[in-house]
Amino acid sequence: MMAFLSAVPGHGGAASPEGELVGVTLSRGPLRIRVVDNTERHVPINDTVQPGYNGLASLIHSEQGRNVFDPAGLNYECSSTSPEAGARKDLWNAPRVAPLTVERVGPHAVKLTQKGAEAAGLNAEIVYSLGDSCVDQTITTWPDHDIDSSSTFWASYMNLVQNTSLFLRGVLEGEAEPRWLEMTSAGHRGGEKDVFFRPFEPQGKAWHEFLTDNPVRRQAIVQTPESVAATESAGFRAGRLESFDNFFFGFVDDYVLVWVFRQPEDGGFRTWISSSGMGAVRRPAWDFGIHSGPQKAGERRTYHVRLVHKRFVDIADVLEEIERFQDSGDRRGG
Repeated sequence: MMAFLSAVPGHGGAASPEGELVGVTLSRGPLRIRVVDNTERHVPINDTVQPGYNGLASLIHSEQGRNVFDPAGLNYECSSTSPEAGARKDLWNAPRVAPLTVERVGPHAVKLTQKGAEAAGLNAEIVYSLGDSCVDQTITTWPDHDIDSSSTFWASYMNLVQNTSLFLRGVLEGEAEPRWLEMTSAGHRGGEKDVFFRPFEPQGKAWHEFLTDNPVRRQAIVQTPESVAATESAGFRAGRLESFDNFFFGFVDDYVLVWVFRQPEDGGFRTWISSSGMGAVRRPAWDFGIHSGPQKAGERRTYHVRLVHKRFVDIADVLEEIERFQDSGDRRGG
C-alpha cells in the first residue's frame, strides 16, 4: 500500500519516514499525482534545489509511464490586487515565496492554502481533486480589503514534448468570428504580442497529424529575430486573443492534455504560451490565468478548472470532455 504524506505548515519539503517524495501523492484509476507546497526541494534531473515551485509536481498515466511535467510542474506563480496589499506585493512571484501549506482533505483530494497578507493581498485555497482521467482544480480567492480587481496566474512547464503548440478555438483581435487556431511562441519574451497563431483544422486528424513542422527548427529558448522569422515562415502570425472558448489542449506523445475552464460569474480566464520552460524548446510553458473585477473584503469567489489526461482518440472525444465539464455537473474529479 502506498504511504501518504500530509504536510504540516512550513514542513512540506520534508520527506516521509517511508522515503516517499515530498508532498501528498494520490492515485485513482490509471492516474497518479503529487501535490507539493513551495518549500525548497531537490531536483535530481539537474541536481539543483528549486525554491517556490508548488502545486501539481507530477501527473502520470500508468499506461504512458512518465510525468507530463518537468520538475517545476503546474504551479501557482503570480497574484496581485488593485489597490495593492500584502507583505510581498512588490514581488511578481509572491505565491511562490509566501508561506503555502498543503494537506490531504479526502481520499482523492489535496488542498493548498495561502494567506493574502503574507503574499500579495489575495487569500487562496486551491483544491486538487483526482478523477479517473482528470484533475479538477477548484480555486477560491478572497481579499482582506475592498479591491477593484485581482489577477492570478498558473504556469505549466512541460516535460520534453514533441509538439510544443497548443490548440484552441477563439477570436483574434480584429476578427469577428471564432475559429480553430494553433498557438505557439518564437521563444520566451513575456508580452502579449509575442504569441503567434495560424489556422488549424483538427477534424479527422490523428495525434501525430497535429505536428506539421519541427518546433526545434523554428523556436528558440529566448525569442530572437531569427526565431520570429522562422515562425512566420511556418505560417504563424503574431496576434492577440480577444476571446477563446474556455479550453485549450496539447499533446504529450499520443496522450492529450486538455485544460477546461468553467465560465465564472465574474471575471474570466486567459491563456498563455512560451517555449522557454526549463531551458529547452521542448519544455514549453502552457499557462493560464484569471482576471476578476471588484470584490469586497472577505467576499469569496470560486473558479473551476479541469485538466484531462488520457490517450488521444479524436477531436470529437476532446470536445465531449470539454462540454461535459463546462455544462456542468460532472464530478469525476471530486
